[in-house]
Amino acid sequence: MTDGPPPTASGHVEPLALWIAPVSNLAGVARHIIDTARAGLPGWRLVVAAPEGPLLDELRALGCPVVPFEVDQPVNRAVADLRDIVGKLSPTIVHSHLAKADFLSAMATVGMPVTLVSTEHHIPEDPSALHSSRTKAVTRQMAHHARIRRFTHLLAVSDSTKRDMLRYWKPSVPITVVKNGVDRPDAVLERRPGLRLLSLTRLDREKNLEMTLRVFAGVLAKHPEATLTIGGTGPLENELRACARKLGVDHATTFAGFIDANRAMAEHDVLLQPSRADNLSYTLLDAVAAGMGVVASNIGGNPEILPGHALASLDDVAAMVDAVIDQGLDLTKRPTLPDTIPSVRKMVAQVLDVYADLGHGGSQLTESLRNPVREESPRVSVVTAYYRNQATLGAQLDALVNQQDAPPFEVIIADNEGSIRLPRIVAPYRDRLDVRIIPATRKRGQCYARNVGARSARGEHLALCDADDVVAPTWVEALHRELEQSDALVTGPLRLDRLNPEIAWRTYLGLTDEAPAPDPVEGLPYEFLGYERFAVGCNLGIRATTFDLLGGMDEEMLGGSEDVDFSWRALETGLPLVVAPEAVVDYRLRSKPREVFRQRRAYQRSQLNLWRKSVDAGRPVRGMSLRWALQETAKLPLSYVPTFSISASERYRRAARTGAVLGNLQGQIEERILP
Repeated sequence: MTDGPPPTASGHVEPLALWIAPVSNLAGVARHIIDTARAGLPGWRLVVAAPEGPLLDELRALGCPVVPFEVDQPVNRAVADLRDIVGKLSPTIVHSHLAKADFLSAMATVGMPVTLVSTEHHIPEDPSALHSSRTKAVTRQMAHHARIRRFTHLLAVSDSTKRDMLRYWKPSVPITVVKNGVDRPDAVLERRPGLRLLSLTRLDREKNLEMTLRVFAGVLAKHPEATLTIGGTGPLENELRACARKLGVDHATTFAGFIDANRAMAEHDVLLQPSRADNLSYTLLDAVAAGMGVVASNIGGNPEILPGHALASLDDVAAMVDAVIDQGLDLTKRPTLPDTIPSVRKMVAQVLDVYADLGHGGSQLTESLRNPVREESPRVSVVTAYYRNQATLGAQLDALVNQQDAPPFEVIIADNEGSIRLPRIVAPYRDRLDVRIIPATRKRGQCYARNVGARSARGEHLALCDADDVVAPTWVEALHRELEQSDALVTGPLRLDRLNPEIAWRTYLGLTDEAPAPDPVEGLPYEFLGYERFAVGCNLGIRATTFDLLGGMDEEMLGGSEDVDFSWRALETGLPLVVAPEAVVDYRLRSKPREVFRQRRAYQRSQLNLWRKSVDAGRPVRGMSLRWALQETAKLPLSYVPTFSISASERYRRAARTGAVLGNLQGQIEERILP
């Protein structure tokens, strides 16, 4: 048994993730586990339980704690052994890989305080492919459906795997796709045209190696110089040798047994893999990353790796022959890894995100991340509120790293979520930015978070931005320059077309599809409710002392319009509104109908709140009409009368308008009727 988890330097004991695998060899599942162990699970202690063999040997060499676990024994003994392992290690998460480990984990942890997670690596499109009869396949599907009830979350290594899990298992828990990660090489081997074919796989029925030999026969008929190396071992070797002789290709075919995959890929030109079942093959991923030509069957996760010209149906020998020759002789036709395939570290980060979403995390907010990176006081403090912005914060931090001619500035991220994953996002930027995280969870809302961030600022000037936008390289310098010259409320243009689909920015600007687009596509401060202009909260500069004198932003305003209220309070003290043309922010709009519906509804409700507050303050704002809200609400059903075709742009506009009308009506009721 491995030792217990050691405490960190601060005395905090990191939570333990116990990964369980029923395999001992170095195939795909082992590769996934080894890559994860090599990259590490930041904030967690990883322990792997698996049978003795090459997998555990490799993990030991990496310094990863392991527990030998014999799965090929009577089920009751395997369950008892695993329960003993879990009891002694007390893991926070038990994360199983492959069906046997899934079932054993479900049985062994009954009544134990652990969270069960499973990663599915392999489901054939035809379930009978791995079973001797359809009855056995259906029985296994039913068993999976039952055991899944013990799990909290499932992971799938490809979109196709998730699709098949939903189709065959009908799971009752969420599924997250975390694709197998592969690192792009720093330098790709210089390639030359050639027809040295390679197969790297176990020699069994599922891998369809008879098809490999038939395709090679077709290639050899056209190009007698072609060769084929079959790397791998398995029960079908003698049968395949006989097939090669029958096809007349045995003289050009080498059965090499176990070979070093990296060396083999460097010495061959095209990888051929017409498998009957593939989910997200590491062999294909590595071959593409290595610059090889790759031809595979159009099944499972293969289309998530390869373009259409590198795929063919299982029975289409001619198409595969042509694809092999094309890629072998024309380097421009060889595939490259799509952006949807993560690096190993990104794959690991996605696993950690799943753990975080389950309420578990090892990356607790430490004092080091709360403290400034630099001791000297900055001139500007950039403040951004964070709430579930994990998908976009990195782009904003990258933009702040790339500021040009900016004075010394710090970045304060006010965490309104209490995010487990936020420290992992921020920590890598600490060597490039004076960035820190300030807890802001006592009260929900962007205004509260901004106020907390502003109170901790060390700079003379505040620059407010949002965690889902992207500031221009000139943003910090432009706001600072204006605030140096005068005590003012400073803002800049919102660029709308670089982060958003056209329908989103046209709807935002109130433009039809036929209307000419402005150049540039920007939004600038405008009058609101017939009163004054305002600076948007995602692009706002102000002196720190002035922000404090104004009392910060109104923390009771939720859902929007808080920046309008703040701007008007500032202007009513005599503060001028200055537009700095170079303080550009790429503003992110909602791109889906459901998202824009929710946003517009929240905005309109908040506008009624602002209207009521302004009326009470004596501002000459334009009245909000309850009659208008009722009339427009009555019209909504007619706008949804079915038609033969509704364009995507029209669907988006309808969602935006419906959200605005219903939000307005709800706000009217809350502000005019219910009080």
